[in-house]
Amino acid sequence: MIEKIRSVFNSRFRHWGLNIPSDDFAHRKRGRIESAGWIIEYLFDSDDEGEYLDYYASHRMTEDEHVRIRADGRCEDLPSISGLHEISEDPVETARLTAQHVAENRRILEMLRAKGFALDPDDA
Repeated sequence: MIEKIRSVFNSRFRHWGLNIPSDDFAHRKRGRIESAGWIIEYLFDSDDEGEYLDYYASHRMTEDEHVRIRADGRCEDLPSISGLHEISEDPVETARLTAQHVAENRRILEMLRAKGFALDPDDA
């Protein structure tokens, strides 16, 4: 069933010609892809629903994405660092919203680091 994971990942990044190396799939090795403007970290794991691949993808032209691909091909969106946040015409409210945004990004960054993703500290 790992082939379904490979197919879904490859389909997502087909436009840029990005693939997880076959050896990494075969041995369920974590890794990193830096190509075509993307930085993608990935890891294999399993839980009570079976095997999965988690990846975190960053590109300067888009928001980050953190996705779990299950062995049956289902994708689950997971928390990712956001570059955008709400603001207000009220400067006090904008300050509160900004602080909330920064705190949430820091929480997500710590969760990603706990998973073993080596993200840049400036991402938060």
